[in-house]
Amino acid sequence: MSLDLLDLLKGHPELVLFLLLTVAYLIGNIKIGSFDIGAPPGMLIAGLIFGHLGLRIFPGIETIGLFLFLYAVAFQAGPAFFSVVLPEGNKYLSLALIATVTGFALTWICAVIFNFELGVAPGLLAGSLTSPAGVAAALEAARDKFASGRTQIPLETISSNISVTYALTYLVGDVLVILLARSLPGWLRFNLKTQAQLAAQEKHVPEEEGAGKRNWALTLRAYQLQNPDMVGKTVADIEEMTECSILRYKRGYGLIDFNLETNLQIGDRLAIWGMVEQQDLIDRIFGTEVADVELLGQKIVNAEVTITNPKVAGQTLEQLGITTNYACYLSRLSRAGVSLAINPALVIERGDLLTISGPQSRLDKLSDNIGYVERDVHSTDLVTFASGVVMGFLIGQIQIKIGDISIGLGTAGGLLFVGILLGYLRSIHPTFGRVPPATLWIFKQLGLLFFLAGVGVE
Repeated sequence: MSLDLLDLLKGHPELVLFLLLTVAYLIGNIKIGSFDIGAPPGMLIAGLIFGHLGLRIFPGIETIGLFLFLYAVAFQAGPAFFSVVLPEGNKYLSLALIATVTGFALTWICAVIFNFELGVAPGLLAGSLTSPAGVAAALEAARDKFASGRTQIPLETISSNISVTYALTYLVGDVLVILLARSLPGWLRFNLKTQAQLAAQEKHVPEEEGAGKRNWALTLRAYQLQNPDMVGKTVADIEEMTECSILRYKRGYGLIDFNLETNLQIGDRLAIWGMVEQQDLIDRIFGTEVADVELLGQKIVNAEVTITNPKVAGQTLEQLGITTNYACYLSRLSRAGVSLAINPALVIERGDLLTISGPQSRLDKLSDNIGYVERDVHSTDLVTFASGVVMGFLIGQIQIKIGDISIGLGTAGGLLFVGILLGYLRSIHPTFGRVPPATLWIFKQLGLLFFLAGVGVE
């Protein structure tokens, strides 16, 4: 029995797509010194090779990929978009204008000198700036130009010129941007680490105290006091010494109400909740660990809480008092998908996502005061996600005509606009639109790779 692999692949575009993903990551993992190519350029290289061999994938897969990529990127940026744009928007806008105008000017000069065919110039501009949204806008403009009868050149020729030029220049642009980003600080004698620390201080994002050394494993244990040196100490004294929280207090045969001023006596039993790294210290202070079901009958839960209360935004973690006021522990804080170092001086912003562990009752009280608890952290609200893509597409079709010129956001602009808007609205009212970070990463990565696969193969 003989098997012609090339004929098999030509008859199964679904197999070609998965093989493209495999080859793209294999190429992307190739290291040259400390530099690796990455999966997106790897996909373009693989796509060009597969296309040359006559292999094809599903028609329209690049459009689906582009929709997923643009919307996911915008949705992730939404929570922090306005907090970044309002105070420093002029800087980012200036950088965007400089890059775009410079790229356009150089592209126009090349087009005049080399007399490019229709479609080559926009592909060159989008590829050199590594902009998937740019090539989408170019392809959309080509379709509009052909449909309006303003050109007699076949649409397939224009689209092919855009795609091929984009694919080739994207490879060069992506690699050169990475190399330039790595080399430019050294050329300008610019200490990137120092400047990053200064920028973090300006934005009230300090480094983590004892970064990399803190063990966030937590434990709930019960102890009976036998150390006479601790007699007369208050609950507040013990919590300060151990950096742990006392959840329940038992004297004699029953639980008692206690507060920070309650004095310890020999034989008292306490349920202590805190970090494992404090275990040896607690053993020395109390002496005997006990298996007391009544003390240990606490339901400890983990939850992700989104900051929505405007009164909390602007406070530091220390002012929020997650541990001191609520006997809960913060193990992770992310802002717009980026994990930040945990430091008491870190200023909280609306939309921040906090991963917190603690007793159910205390955690409920905390979440009522600061924000919203994600009950099902693994689910994805595909209704909102899919309808957001539809709304973005529809908004992109709206055009305003001024004479013979039509002005509009286009499909790419519509997707970016709706993605940012819904991402921001979710950060304020996180009762809808949940997309876990891992799912969002998959949408972005697969979306970009599907898009580049379609461009490369064609």
